[in-house]
Amino acid sequence: MSMKELGDTIDIHLGGEDLRMIHHQNEIAQSECATGKPFVNYWIHGAFLQVDGGRMGKSLGNAYTMVDIIDKGFEPLSLRYLYMTAHYRSTLNFTWESLSGAQNSLKKLYDILSGYKESDDANASERHISLFTQAINNDFNVPEGVAILWDVLKSNLPEPVKIATALQMDRVLGLNLENYVGYEVPQEVIDLAHSRMEYRKAGIWDKADVLRRQITEKGYVVEDTPDGKYKIKRKM
Repeated sequence: MSMKELGDTIDIHLGGEDLRMIHHQNEIAQSECATGKPFVNYWIHGAFLQVDGGRMGKSLGNAYTMVDIIDKGFEPLSLRYLYMTAHYRSTLNFTWESLSGAQNSLKKLYDILSGYKESDDANASERHISLFTQAINNDFNVPEGVAILWDVLKSNLPEPVKIATALQMDRVLGLNLENYVGYEVPQEVIDLAHSRMEYRKAGIWDKADVLRRQITEKGYVVEDTPDGKYKIKRKM
């Protein structure tokens, strides 16, 4: 099946660490005997995922699905971010607390990018892209790549350069960063946010809450600031 879709040689083959010694050795023997060519260029064997410090299993009641993640109010990309905090060959321990921390970090990443001003003629930082590429090419070291992304955001680079660099890195990371850069808030949402603030100033909290929910339903969130104003952001 793989030969039909990918040819005689596969560039990257992924699998769990339990498949390294028998299953994948059998694949190599069968395929290379049939073709006389290398079967795989790069093998990536992932370590097992733990849950609450132990084995994950249906019988233990801790084999969670993506539906469980969503039902608890988490975004699927938060789970992706959590996975990228550990190297694929190291054991990652899943807890709801660690997922919450990952979601907070991802939200912070979105918030920072959404506050930057972009420019059509900005180029990515060659130095940071080079460091990022080296990290990914070094045994697919995604955690180091994510750390380099944060270094970019914390640097003194111009905001448009930070955006261009982050978006180029996100071609590998897949965190949908482009959705939080350079967007325009619809006038309808702006009007709702303004009306909500007027209700808050008048102490009409129930109507203010209704408008907040309407804003959320339209894909945005309104955040009150200490100076008595507010910010409108795209909903994570």
